[in-house]
Amino acid sequence: MAQFDEEKRMWYGRYRPSIFNPRANLGQVLINVLERTPEKVAQVNVDTGTEVSCKQLRRRSVRFAKYLANCGCVHGEVVALVARNSCHVPAVTFGCFLAGITVNTLDPSFELPEIEHMLRLTRPKVIVCDFDRLPVIRTACERIGLQVGKYGLLLLLECGKRLPTDCFSVDELVSAGEATEQNQLSEEDSYIPPYWGESTRLTAAIVCSSGTTGLPKAVRVSHSQLITMHGRISQLDHNDTILCFSTLYWISGFQMLLTGTLNGIRRLITAKPPSAAYTIELCKRYQVTVLLTTPSLATDVVQSLPETARLESVKVFIVGGSVVPLALRKSLNRHALVEGRGRCLVAYGLSETGGGVSYEIEPREQSVGALLSGCAAKIISDDGVPQGADINGELLIRPPYPFLGYHGDEAATRQALDDEGFVRTGDVACFDRNGFLYIVDRKRDILKYGGYQITPSILEATISELPGVRHVAVVGIPDPDRPFDDLATALIVRHGHMSPALTEEMVIKHCMEQNGGEQSRCECYRLRGGVRFVDCLPMTENGKVIRSLARKLAITTGYGSV
Repeated sequence: MAQFDEEKRMWYGRYRPSIFNPRANLGQVLINVLERTPEKVAQVNVDTGTEVSCKQLRRRSVRFAKYLANCGCVHGEVVALVARNSCHVPAVTFGCFLAGITVNTLDPSFELPEIEHMLRLTRPKVIVCDFDRLPVIRTACERIGLQVGKYGLLLLLECGKRLPTDCFSVDELVSAGEATEQNQLSEEDSYIPPYWGESTRLTAAIVCSSGTTGLPKAVRVSHSQLITMHGRISQLDHNDTILCFSTLYWISGFQMLLTGTLNGIRRLITAKPPSAAYTIELCKRYQVTVLLTTPSLATDVVQSLPETARLESVKVFIVGGSVVPLALRKSLNRHALVEGRGRCLVAYGLSETGGGVSYEIEPREQSVGALLSGCAAKIISDDGVPQGADINGELLIRPPYPFLGYHGDEAATRQALDDEGFVRTGDVACFDRNGFLYIVDRKRDILKYGGYQITPSILEATISELPGVRHVAVVGIPDPDRPFDDLATALIVRHGHMSPALTEEMVIKHCMEQNGGEQSRCECYRLRGGVRFVDCLPMTENGKVIRSLARKLAITTGYGSV
């Protein structure tokens, strides 16, 4: 639990030294760990059945680092990675760390505006991409005047197609000679990683902000940030298996890649889109013990399991990425996991801090747990005054190692930080008197009506209790008669086999009853914009609701008046 400093009005995570040295460069740590168990399987591509051992991953990473040096890439330059999960993504990423190169990970589903925006910010020396992303990347490079020549573009997957003359196959590059050197030393085995300088200020990766409200920002993440977050690992077993659908566009993808590698745990990867049926299938086929999903996918998993079926192998079902309703946590523990073996664990973090800042290690209903070691936090009011326990306000986090800023955007960096180095999260939260952290909602998502603030996540949690609700998002649409007020509107995706039973009247009545209490709250939490039943919600590839598009959808489907 976090400890509160009454004088400074700050909360602190209990100190626990990191297992790995955060002052070392990440490449040094990774090479050291991969050398310890060379024959152990580090990764399984479930789409192809291909396994990669720690020895193979080490050699491939070193080969890619040497390739970058031969291309003329120097310390501090950028390599862009636009790829789904595939066999060589870790080698490309680790090779960049070894070479002192920053890897900029882009969402493989990005269209031209997002790709052009990010490439303009980072100006990469090399671009590594999937074959089908080549046309849009070429167009983006032409529009911003980015040279893509002999050494400027590689392909992760050949897909059986003939490569353009200015492209190279990463598969051929990093797998060269493996058939003949399987049981003998290769020149990469004597490689010693260089030290590239102070890890607290050395950018390992540039990841994108989630982009649910506009074009993403380029978040710089340091070597120290990526190393220190693994100091919390203490209950993993060398026989564990991790499943996470996130690509390296998401900080959760980095977390699971490094959690698996640094703890000697097998990771499953797939380029297929996440679905409940596929998640359940993989958990059974590979005896998955550590599963990380978004709340939307977790909801689908619970509702797709047969009544008596369980994810018998899963020990830890981690849910994160947005507010997790209490009803979902209970459903996972009661209906998806085996009692006494597995449990739902809720996590909270953000890209600017390098990943997680709190974990629900000790179960506590609705909390996202306690701050991790080295983290400090403040809860501030609208006028910037730090608050004590049980008072909602904006959450500010100061991670163990400083946020390095947004690449190419000094103004946004200044806006994100206060004078003491705390990062403004944009989330409304509070700590209870025992030091547990509770996330209420995104500050920018809070709605207003008649002078009252309406928290969408409260209504979403209430609606999700109803049978037949698969996904729900509550957004505000403008009131034609009161331009400064928001009409709370529910967008609901019904679960197929129960959809006829769920009506707009049922939803509105349930919200009124559950959020009754004092009369003002009851009036405040009415769904004045009504209910829209839709086939799907606009979401990112990782399952986060894109609020701006959800609001447009609510408006275009017509106003309600309740």
